[in-house]
Amino acid sequence: MKIISLIGIGVVIGFLIRQLVNWLSIEEYRIQRGNLLLEAINIISVVWSFQNLPLHEAFIFSLIVAVLTGISIIDYNTFEIPILFIAMGIIFAIFGVVFDVITLYAALWGIFVGAVLPMIIVGMLWLVTKRQGMGYGDIQLGIVLGAWLGPMRMALTLFVASLMSLLAWILVSLLRGFDRDRAIPFGPFLSFAGTGIYIGSFYYPEFFYLLILR
Repeated sequence: MKIISLIGIGVVIGFLIRQLVNWLSIEEYRIQRGNLLLEAINIISVVWSFQNLPLHEAFIFSLIVAVLTGISIIDYNTFEIPILFIAMGIIFAIFGVVFDVITLYAALWGIFVGAVLPMIIVGMLWLVTKRQGMGYGDIQLGIVLGAWLGPMRMALTLFVASLMSLLAWILVSLLRGFDRDRAIPFGPFLSFAGTGIYIGSFYYPEFFYLLILR
């Protein structure tokens, strides 16, 4: 009975995120009615979190993953990250601090690693190359992920996401021809890597315990 209830919650969350994506209609992008990808991802997220995490942590995990799914699908299709989803993610991260799921110390250092450092690096690269490696939306996403993950998990997320995006760029280039100016949305890689690192820290706490500032 509990599993059925969790599945129902996942369906509702996925449906609400889909409705919000369609309401924003960024660059007229809308998810088709028969596309149940968001519902499926959020079912998995809700079932896993409430089966494995403490109650408050499960709530925060499910809500932030829901935000990340919305950000990822919009960024993948439009190369834009809506500020509304960023604001939602920040609010849910604040809830995490209030309910002691995230310590304020770790959240602030995570934001520094996830947003401030990348912004400095992007600025320096632009001064030298006149190219912008990360978009401002990606840096805003770094605020959400950094506050949620803390500094060391955020650092690992940036590394894994960068590696994944590089491999994806190489694969696309092999299939479609090399183009130095080809852009690949970074938001989905950040979201996927961040979620994976979070889950990894649950299954391998001995390794992550040495890395996470508490």
